[in-house]
Amino acid sequence: MVKKILIIVLCLIVVFGAVYGYVYYKATKVPANNAQAMLETALPQDKKIVVFFGDSLTHAAVSFDYVGYLDDDPDLQNYVFVNEGVNSRLVYNLLQVVDSVIALKPHYVFVWIGTNDLKGSLNDEEYQRYNDLWNLPQKPTKEWFAENYRTLVSILKTKIHAKIVLISLPPLGENIDSIPFKRSMEYSAIIRDIAEKEKLGYIDLNEILTRDLIRRGKRDVAPYTTGLWFMYSAIIQHYLLGRDWNSISDSRGLTYMTDNIHINGKGGRILAAAIKEILIRNNK
Repeated sequence: MVKKILIIVLCLIVVFGAVYGYVYYKATKVPANNAQAMLETALPQDKKIVVFFGDSLTHAAVSFDYVGYLDDDPDLQNYVFVNEGVNSRLVYNLLQVVDSVIALKPHYVFVWIGTNDLKGSLNDEEYQRYNDLWNLPQKPTKEWFAENYRTLVSILKTKIHAKIVLISLPPLGENIDSIPFKRSMEYSAIIRDIAEKEKLGYIDLNEILTRDLIRRGKRDVAPYTTGLWFMYSAIIQHYLLGRDWNSISDSRGLTYMTDNIHINGKGGRILAAAIKEILIRNNK
């Protein structure tokens, strides 16, 4: 009897480990078209290089894959899309890898970063999580975010001849009365201000989404909180149960977000449409 119980327990452990390993792999696998990989590839000379530079929202293993969506667009086949997004990055991390983006000599760079800077500034628990990952030189603050963002923009403007487009953040949660939601508007205002002062392109994603959520009066949904289960459960539903990001959002009463951090197809297609419009307009 004891032997049977041990065998069952062992089998459960093996199954759990396999499931965990599969989900972890799918959620963290680096995009095949990342900057370093593309530097080692013979890129077509007749196509324009477009780099998307950011965090998990661009990485898109746990969010709608807007880069892949654009890559499949028949109207955009004269572009090479580079997905330089990695989960959990702050602006500070982009400064460490910006040389690989510069080396590609891109024609366009779309920068979408800041959600993790915002999250890391909310409380000590959030900060500790990012510090464990990146050994940060300081606790994230709004001021540090702005400083690093301005430095990143300065480097890009100085070292590449490309159209640079900054993208404001998605809402952090959809509860319009919550502090994280309001902070995402504040951080996005910093991005907008930098774009205006540096005369760069700008996609007002935060403004579009928050305006609609405020119009809807979204107060009856759970606000963003520090716990990770809301995100992990969305990932599990997507990779193990085969649910798409939109259906996960619908089941949670969310409009654009899957887990209060990452965007679904509805939000992602709004962003993709704005990016496509810039590419088409500037290619005429």
